Amino acid sequence: MPTFLETVHVLNGETLHLNYHQKRINDVFHYYFPDTPVLNIQDYFASLELPQSGSYRARLVYRTEWEFHEFIPYKSKNIKHLAIVNTDDFEYFFKYADRSHILKKVADHPEADDIIFSKHGKLQDSSIANLAFKKGDTWYTPKDPLHWGTTRRRLIDEQVLEEKDIWISELSEYSHICLINVFRPLSDTDALLLPNAIV
Repeated sequence: MPTFLETVHVLNGETLHLNYHQKRINDVFHYYFPDTPVLNIQDYFASLELPQSGSYRARLVYRTEWEFHEFIPYKSKNIKHLAIVNTDDFEYFFKYADRSHILKKVADHPEADDIIFSKHGKLQDSSIANLAFKKGDTWYTPKDPLHWGTTRRRLIDEQVLEEKDIWISELSEYSHICLINVFRPLSDTDALLLPNAIV
């Protein structure tokens, strides 16, 4: 049975967007543990002593119980260049704690700061984030990502992002790419220019 991971942004003692993390935990339990009471992430954080100053990455590892947690000071990874790699038969629908396959793919491409998985010609995710692509004034996100992230889901709910198949063959139609996760916002300032970002 796999082990699962939630990565939560803790900013100055506040946990951000826990309702979306809970939705993902609900999905995990519905699929893997349908007869087990669902873990409550809000209650778990209420039992912890949170760092009160600064930006932290809270790593929560769990199966049917909370198994491990740690607070890591957040340091942004400088990403300027991306390499496109084949997803092949790799599946990462849920946020599994075992990321060894992903890390190996990244290590195989030292020419890039991060990678983008693609399947049957359609772009999916980077190793650390979901993706958004800008065309005109509209931001699009791949309809079939490697996994759905909490920030991606929230931005779709807020109608900031639209789901669409992003084909490698049509990448020239987009002006920017933005990596989005709980630490990386969707904005022109944080986006990379296309096609310059692809190596």
